[in-house]
Amino acid sequence: MGIAVVGRAGWNARPPRDPDEVEQVAWPQRTEFIVHRTEGPTTQTPRSIQDTHMDERGWNDIGYNFLVRDDGTVYEGRGWLVRGAHASDHNITGIGCAYIGVNSPTEAAKESIRALYDEACAKAGRVLAQRGHSHVGDTDCPGTTLLAWVESGMPVDDRATVPYPPPDEERLV
Repeated sequence: MGIAVVGRAGWNARPPRDPDEVEQVAWPQRTEFIVHRTEGPTTQTPRSIQDTHMDERGWNDIGYNFLVRDDGTVYEGRGWLVRGAHASDHNITGIGCAYIGVNSPTEAAKESIRALYDEACAKAGRVLAQRGHSHVGDTDCPGTTLLAWVESGMPVDDRATVPYPPPDEERLV
């Protein structure tokens, strides 16, 4: 198990604006994996996304926990156990993973998103709910293509899909 992730130093991340506001989240609090899109060109860099989040939106750091490029490269945003800023009321329970692009993810991108999901479930020791951003907020993110993929169980290769929605005992109430 494990997926190669380009760490923050690898994409020249800025430090959080206020390190005292970085909130750690324990695995028992994580119950869902939320797929997003950045709505920009696939040439966006994690650093340009971070600059937008910090300079234009006034956030403490990049909002997502992870980002995925079309070639399948995975970038650490806030990481596994830091509270995100990607989905109101779901930033503690949800791990936010953003596809860098609009609405046409490649198979390599979907494979990496699925690998992150599988890794999150392994780290949590249980199945996490699969969500598109629009499942938890009033938005059209992650777009029709990614949303349909999430709702079909995020299938790739021969890996089993997880039904959407998850069993009642795993849903948020």
